[in-house]
Amino acid sequence: MSKPQHIRDSEAYVESIFGPGTGEAHVRFLDRIQNPALREIVHRYHTLEADTSQLTLQENYLIGMCILCSQRDYVAAALFAKTLLHLGVSKEKLLEASARLSMWVGGLPAVDASFAIQKAIREYEQEGLGSLAVWFPKERVP
Repeated sequence: MSKPQHIRDSEAYVESIFGPGTGEAHVRFLDRIQNPALREIVHRYHTLEADTSQLTLQENYLIGMCILCSQRDYVAAALFAKTLLHLGVSKEKLLEASARLSMWVGGLPAVDASFAIQKAIREYEQEGLGSLAVWFPKERVP
């Protein structure tokens, strides 16, 4: 049985960033989302993100990292920060973006965000792509 186009597009997008085999592994991660409509929405987000005609991948992930930090979703923000590092964005840029959050969310929340991003940077520097392993499970989980 062939995969729907939105899943093939999602796999291709992830592999364009992280390399061969990561697209299929990421689909396994997304398969953990039990609601099929929500799962499809996330796959379709990848299609939107793949369109770099107006925003680069780096700009898209930096916007996402900042918004996730402002919502205090530091786990997802850290994954986005690690993706940015993988894409070659300097850690100084990530730290500057998290510092500038203070204009929008206040000083103490920006400090919390900065600590989360600093931790993500350390983990990526130590583990590289392995620090994003949650997105790329090796086998299907029931």
